[in-house]
Amino acid sequence: MSVARNPRSRGASISRRTALKATGGLAACFAAGIGPAVIARAEETLVVNSQGGEYKEIIERTVIAPFEKKFGVKVVHDATGTASQDFAKLRASRGSPGFDVAAVLTPPEVTLGGQEGLLEPMSEKEVPNLKHIWTRARELSPTFGAVHTIQYASLIYNKEQIERPDSWADYWEPWKRYGDGIRNHVIGYNPANLLSIFALIYAARLRGGGEDNMEPAWEFLKNQKPYLGVVVTGSSEAVPHFESGQVWLSPYWSGRAALYIDRGLPFEMVVPKEGVLGLPDLAAVPVGAKNKELAFEFVNFRLDKDVQREFSLAYHAGPGRRDIDDLPEDFKNRQIATEEKIQATIWPNLEKIGRMRKDWTLRWQEIMG
Repeated sequence: MSVARNPRSRGASISRRTALKATGGLAACFAAGIGPAVIARAEETLVVNSQGGEYKEIIERTVIAPFEKKFGVKVVHDATGTASQDFAKLRASRGSPGFDVAAVLTPPEVTLGGQEGLLEPMSEKEVPNLKHIWTRARELSPTFGAVHTIQYASLIYNKEQIERPDSWADYWEPWKRYGDGIRNHVIGYNPANLLSIFALIYAARLRGGGEDNMEPAWEFLKNQKPYLGVVVTGSSEAVPHFESGQVWLSPYWSGRAALYIDRGLPFEMVVPKEGVLGLPDLAAVPVGAKNKELAFEFVNFRLDKDVQREFSLAYHAGPGRRDIDDLPEDFKNRQIATEEKIQATIWPNLEKIGRMRKDWTLRWQEIMG
C-alpha cells in the first residue's frame, strides 16, 4: 500500500537507541548484566489508549503489567473509545489526543492518520521487532503503525436455533435459507464499527462487486432490513442479544467470537465458502505524544515473542508475529496464525475503505433511516 510520508520531522523526538545510550548509569547497568530495556525510569509515565470492557483485564495482565515491571515506569491505561472514536479524538486534537500510544487502530484509521500528519512514521529503527511481522500483513499495513493482532470477520450462528450457514448469502438473504422464522433474529451493525463495512463488502462481492463497486451491497441491505431484530454499533453491544437468544445470525470478529464461545455461548463460528476478510490491529504513536521514546518502547514490547503469545491466546486472535510456532492446534484452526491461513485470507483494500467509509456510512443511513 502506498502511503505519503508524514511531513513532520522526527528530529524533535529522540531515537530509541540514542535515548538509551544517553541514559545516566548505562555503563554501570551493562557491567551489572542489566540491558538498557530494564533501566529504571520510575519517574516516567506513559498513557496508553487500548481495549476496555471484557478485554481490559487481558491487556493489563499480559501486556501493560509486564511492561511496567520491565521498564520501571507507570502506565496509565485509557480504556475508552472504539478505533473510530479514538481516531476522531486524534483528528480533532491535531495529533495530541492526550495519550502516547493509540494501541488499537485499524489500517483505515492509521492510513488517514499518516496522510494527515497525525501519526509518527514507524520503522525497524524505532520498533526493531517489526522485522518479525507476517510479511503479507506488513506489505498491506500503513507505515505509521505496527501490526500486533490479526482477526477476520467470521459468520456466527446459534446452533440451538438454526442450521449451520455456509455462505454470506445466508446472512444477507436469511429468508431463503431459514424461512420467515428468522425474522427479527438477525443483527445489523452501524458503519462506525468496521465489522459493518466488512459485512457490506461481503454483500457486494456476492454480486461481483467489492470495495470498488458497493452498489450490490445497498440492494442487499434494503432487502435484509425487515429481518433485522436489532442494530448496534459496538461489537460488545451485541453480546446481550446473543445471550438472550434474540439474535441467531451475525457477522462477528473472530477473536470475540472465539472468546464468547469458549465462555459457553451456544454459537459456532463459520468461515463461509466465499472466504473471509482479514483485519490487522495496529499500534501507533501520535505526533503530539508527550513521551515518544517510551511510546515506541511499548510498541516494540507489544511485539515481543512471549508477550505476543500470551496476549493472543488470552485475546483469542492471531498474533502479529510470524515465528510463534507453539500455539495449540485448536487455536490455529480458528485463527489466522499460520502462513497457510495468511495466504488463504482475503485482504481488502484498506486504503479505499478509509477514503470511502464516510460516503458508505451516509448511504447506509439513508437506507436504514
